[in-house]
Amino acid sequence: MKIFHFSDIHAGSKKHFRQENLLHIIDEINNGGYDLAIFTGDATNEGQRDEYELAREMLDKIEVPLISIPGNHDARSGGIKLFEEYIGPQNGVKVFGDAVVIYVNSAIGDSNDGRVGRVKFNMLKKALNDHSDKPIKIVAIHHHILPIPMSGRERNVLANAGDLLDLIQRADVDLVVSGHRHYPNVYKVENTVFINAGTASSAKTRYGDVNSYCTIEIDDKENKVTTKRLNGQNTTRNFKRKSKRIFTEFGDREFRAVQLSNTYFSESSSFLSNHFDQALKSLKTLDPDLLIHCGGIVKEGTPRDYDFAIKQLNKLDLPMIFTPAARDINYIGYHLFNQSFGELDQSFKTDKFLFQGLSTPQYDSSIGVVGESERKVLLELLKDSPQDFRTVFLHHNIIPIPHSREKGLLEDAGDLLRELVDADINLVLTGTSYHPYATRVGETVIVNVNSLSSAYQRSRFGNSFNMIDIYEKAIVVSEVNALWGEHRFLGIWERNER
Repeated sequence: MKIFHFSDIHAGSKKHFRQENLLHIIDEINNGGYDLAIFTGDATNEGQRDEYELAREMLDKIEVPLISIPGNHDARSGGIKLFEEYIGPQNGVKVFGDAVVIYVNSAIGDSNDGRVGRVKFNMLKKALNDHSDKPIKIVAIHHHILPIPMSGRERNVLANAGDLLDLIQRADVDLVVSGHRHYPNVYKVENTVFINAGTASSAKTRYGDVNSYCTIEIDDKENKVTTKRLNGQNTTRNFKRKSKRIFTEFGDREFRAVQLSNTYFSESSSFLSNHFDQALKSLKTLDPDLLIHCGGIVKEGTPRDYDFAIKQLNKLDLPMIFTPAARDINYIGYHLFNQSFGELDQSFKTDKFLFQGLSTPQYDSSIGVVGESERKVLLELLKDSPQDFRTVFLHHNIIPIPHSREKGLLEDAGDLLRELVDADINLVLTGTSYHPYATRVGETVIVNVNSLSSAYQRSRFGNSFNMIDIYEKAIVVSEVNALWGEHRFLGIWERNER
């Protein structure tokens, strides 16, 4: 199957619309032997009727089967009804031979943010179940699910991106295509390839880029994804289709780390002392080489809470490193953290292993940021490290987490994720959103941990911590219930080699 994917034409904007570029792209669609074209939104710039008339005139020139979905600009000025009048249905399911394409409107009227509400989420879930036998399953949505690099402040993502990511992986979807951020990007997450198209014909590109589109070729063995820019620069990536690995031999275990977060040390009811004390008993039997606290150490950055935290942590006789959350540095917590635990960016090293901390919180804000200078220092440090296995740990999540409204992302999550994946970092540990989750992006395993002893958590499994066993050939991540010590697997992945 051969698919043409384009997005964000923004027809009608006198300042931004490059009609000649769109006509060039349409000519490529009609003469390139494509089985299907998918347009992932922003047909117009302001959702006005005259813009929709021009957009339909352009899209009507496409001579292959076309699927179109609305974007956030199409939902401006009440334009979402005009989309149905001029372009087509907002949501739907189309079958093309061995493939099914499920497309969903994620736009919110007069907002740049996105959301797939309960009805549409259930429609997507049912369609994936009904067509589970299809060899090729494709989901099309305007808003990106994973953060995009080179696109500025990462704050207008899908509100329920984590739930969509989880559903897509459980349903073994082959491809997810999207647009919105005007910069092309491709990731493989487990067995699913996420393809973000740049803008086809808007002058508002990112990072000095040019207009672009994507082509996708699917056969029995691989998905071939090519980003094509109108200046002639093409980038092709080949991804094996639905590869599954049965592990029979892990080799020797080389390291055991325990990841925890959101202890919420305080003398308030928010701190569940029994959960913490029971978790201590489990930790002693597990005999880890290192404890990694991914933030949320105290409820508030006050002397009283920090004094209480030190008293509790003194019960542990294990190597431990910390990174702060926003609550750890509020009030005078910034000084108390240094006084109690040391530097903000902590690390642990052996001959084979590096665990490097990255402080992301800001004063009196739940939003995290790293910054270009800090990312550059981090990447140089990781590049120059002699250790074969490299881990970065921080508080804020860099991929969306299920069962939470997606507001915990770093401002520069797209840039950090892209850089860590491209650097083949083995493991990234995060500690926000109060829900456990683990997956692999590219060759990088990313693990989020639940709350250990806070009354606030989102898992039916209960408060917990993660146990990460690093073997010669595999990484095994388990969640351990804080109160009862029960274990469950979050995932097993083959180790990537540096």
